[in-house]
Amino acid sequence: MKSNQEPSESVPEIRIVSPSNHFVFTPLLPSTAVGTLEFRAIQEPIRKVLGKNGNFVQAKAMSLDHQEKSLICESTHDKQKFKIKYEKLVIAVGVKTNTFGIQSIEEGDGIYFLKHLYHARNIRNNIIDSFEKAAVPGTSMKERERLLSFVVVGGGPTSCEFVAELYDFVTSDVKRLYPELVKYVRVSLVEAGPALLGPFDSKLQEYTKSLFETRDIDVRLATAVTSVENYNGEGFRFPARKALLSDGTELPFGTLVWSAGLEPVHFTQNLDLPKGKNGRIIVDEYLRVKGHEGSIWAMGDAAMSEKEPLPQLAQVARQQGIYLSKIFNKKQGEVEEPFKYFSLGSMASVGQFKGLYDGSKVGVKGEEVDVPGMTGFVALLMWRFAYWGRQTSIENKVLIPMYWLKSFLFGRDISRF
Repeated sequence: MKSNQEPSESVPEIRIVSPSNHFVFTPLLPSTAVGTLEFRAIQEPIRKVLGKNGNFVQAKAMSLDHQEKSLICESTHDKQKFKIKYEKLVIAVGVKTNTFGIQSIEEGDGIYFLKHLYHARNIRNNIIDSFEKAAVPGTSMKERERLLSFVVVGGGPTSCEFVAELYDFVTSDVKRLYPELVKYVRVSLVEAGPALLGPFDSKLQEYTKSLFETRDIDVRLATAVTSVENYNGEGFRFPARKALLSDGTELPFGTLVWSAGLEPVHFTQNLDLPKGKNGRIIVDEYLRVKGHEGSIWAMGDAAMSEKEPLPQLAQVARQQGIYLSKIFNKKQGEVEEPFKYFSLGSMASVGQFKGLYDGSKVGVKGEEVDVPGMTGFVALLMWRFAYWGRQTSIENKVLIPMYWLKSFLFGRDISRF
């Protein structure tokens, strides 16, 4: 993309526009929310990744004028709007958390999403605050139970991995640092569907459910959160909230993490481009936006192929990014070869040094093979090695195993800052 300045040798050809000045490796976000990993170990500054190959603008993309070939942006610093002209545009804006129209589900006051680094930091601080409030002399038993009630909404990999990380934090660090409070801790996992880990093999779904239940994690399937209300508990010192469920029950909580679904961001919603029923931008087999071939491409969670919709997974976006890089670097013609997704299978960490691997339907569609599924320590090693290998910088490849070792030997950091 080119800016609206006059072209010159000093103006970079590649320009990235984002409200965040860093990339985040989202599969490891649950680990940072309890301190197994530190936040900076899973992010890469955009300017550092680009180097001399391009430039970065910290702004929100607000709208698109595809006739003028310009992107209307808003600075994240002073809200001033400006235009950036482009010759070729790639839309890779991702998605946001879907609250399904429940108005009482808003970030803050104990409710948190888990898609960005600041989400993980807020969750971590609230967890620490909840334990410190519960430890204050005079806090009643009922209020301690409410403060240390953790509700996780959604049964996908992010939710299950966060529950697993939280369980490890409680059984190793809380048990040592807050021994008198362990008995008050309760973790509830609420999923509207019939099973946890919907995309996984049914045997692995049942394995995860049984594993969580043996750990006294309250797993509620076919149950939805319908709203959240404030309430006053007798003798409570701190503001209290509770989740109302579709089965008529209530769950008072100190922390509610909502990871129940995805929907397009406002930029995607407002685009005058062809979209599917779920609001994702329609692309052809070459990732070109329908009706704008040669000028606009879309990839990742924000895009979908009409012929072959793909799951909203990190490995899909990664492969699409590599595919487009070959086109723009002229290593491959624009329509020389269609994009083909190669499924690597699905993985998850489920706590206590156990993992899952689902190898059903590995490969390109129509040529898949079934790789035996796996659970336990070996599956966790696969999970860790795979995600470690996906890091961009040597720095993070050093930091991540270092923090894994630190949390194992010395425990997680509970400093509040």
